[in-house]
Amino acid sequence: MKMKELIGKEVMDSEAKVVGYVKDVEVDLKKWDITGLVVKTGFIKRLTVLKADIDKVGDKVVLKVTLDKIRKA
Repeated sequence: MKMKELIGKEVMDSEAKVVGYVKDVEVDLKKWDITGLVVKTGFIKRLTVLKADIDKVGDKVVLKVTLDKIRKA
């Protein structure tokens, strides 16, 4: 999957609650590896989801963790 295909995908936590939408992708330029996703969670709120917290990527991005755990990290 290309990075531009991730932009705009809906993000859901492990409890199937909508977290937000993928706004941007963080990349390690030395390794050309995705390190995380920037998720828009409100009008101006954004949070970063680490690669380790992502369970599946398909029509939607499904996380391994709950939204509360991400906000506390």
